[in-house]
Amino acid sequence: CRRRSRRPPDPTPEAWQTHSREDHHLQPQQDSMEFLGGGVSAACAICIVNPIDVVKSRLQMQGEMGAGQRAYNGVLSGLVHIGKKEGITGLYRGLVPAIWFQMVGNSVRFGVYNVGKKYAGVDKSSANNSQINFVCGLISGGMAGIIACPFFVLKTQMQVATSVSENAVGHQHAHSSMWDGVKTIMREEGARGFFRGIDAFVPRCVALVAFQMSSYDLFKTQLINRKLMENGPACHMVSSAFAAGCACIAMQPFDLIGARMMNQPFSTDGKPKLYTSPVDCFLKTVRTEGFFALYKGAFANYMRMGPQYILTFMFYEQFMKLAGKKKKA
Repeated sequence: CRRRSRRPPDPTPEAWQTHSREDHHLQPQQDSMEFLGGGVSAACAICIVNPIDVVKSRLQMQGEMGAGQRAYNGVLSGLVHIGKKEGITGLYRGLVPAIWFQMVGNSVRFGVYNVGKKYAGVDKSSANNSQINFVCGLISGGMAGIIACPFFVLKTQMQVATSVSENAVGHQHAHSSMWDGVKTIMREEGARGFFRGIDAFVPRCVALVAFQMSSYDLFKTQLINRKLMENGPACHMVSSAFAAGCACIAMQPFDLIGARMMNQPFSTDGKPKLYTSPVDCFLKTVRTEGFFALYKGAFANYMRMGPQYILTFMFYEQFMKLAGKKKKA
């Protein structure tokens, strides 16, 4: 006689509850990896492209308010000039606060953006939603700008500073280290000194993240869905280059205004000597240097952002894949 095949019993409600509790337990771990992955990836990337960031900061200060010498003619000549006159230490000025800025800012940026998308119902298995991505970018960018502003202030002041007089542009801050900068700002301006220029810096971060993150997701999704490229390092690199261009165009004027407000000198009573607000900085810059002065350092910014975001997104994608494999193991 023929044996009847026994079908395994359906999972009991208790079993479903157990699986649900396990998934709920894993969710905070998965979310924390989004934050950690973004910060670590960006910190690794800035260690490679910091010399270009130094040139970008100095180009933005060059000719400020129509004064000062023209020390730099472009990105490549700036790298060579600084390298010859100041050595490797000159090219890596402000690296420590730059790492902290990238670590803190991008942990918030990647974490809030990707976790926000997840809770809004947009994940890797669903269709790309540009509107939700853009809103998540606005929120994550604003939060990152507020939290990471002190490190950007320190980074800007240290990158612009130089001991070579012919290389000096903008106001020169004499911070010997990040910690020395922290003590100097606290002594001369108090805690508010770490948030100088924040009213220009937060819009800069909002524009940057909203356009960068959403354009990256959009372009990557289109490449994969149209079967132009497979989801791998090459696709991530092309998508990152496209995202960097979109972000650079959107945030460049805010970046210049924020950097100048952060680097400007303050009087002994704590009042700024050059600009009282982002609008004042905008008007004075356009009036004395012309409209296109707002895009000083734009090419350097892209030369920095392009490789940095390519490296950041590639590191991030590989980091998250590695983290996923470890969880499965």
